[in-house]
Amino acid sequence: MKLVDIYRVKTFVIPEYLDAVVQGILSIDDLKVGNYRNVMWQSKDGMEQFVPSGEAVPTEGAAGAKTTVTSIRIEFSIPRDEALLRKVIEEGIYPNHPWDEPVVQTSEEKEARKHE
Repeated sequence: MKLVDIYRVKTFVIPEYLDAVVQGILSIDDLKVGNYRNVMWQSKDGMEQFVPSGEAVPTEGAAGAKTTVTSIRIEFSIPRDEALLRKVIEEGIYPNHPWDEPVVQTSEEKEARKHE
């Protein structure tokens, strides 16, 4: 067993854009874990809420009005390489995500690898 340094990345997206965001991420990195590629977790049927400001360009809802939508959490890990992290977010997630300001959370963690 080996412990490897990784970035854990999480984002939230409405179902209609799930495939586009996933494909955007996979176009940057194949999300390899051991002998597997495209390793990603999806938690379905959460609820996301927000109130767009007057400067927002909302895909859903209107400025000043609370909006609640069904959202899916996507979670995956990549090697702890800041250039790769930025590329995944800026080129994989942002251009494929419908929100004006998507929530993308990252954390530095260690993952156990049985076969690496």
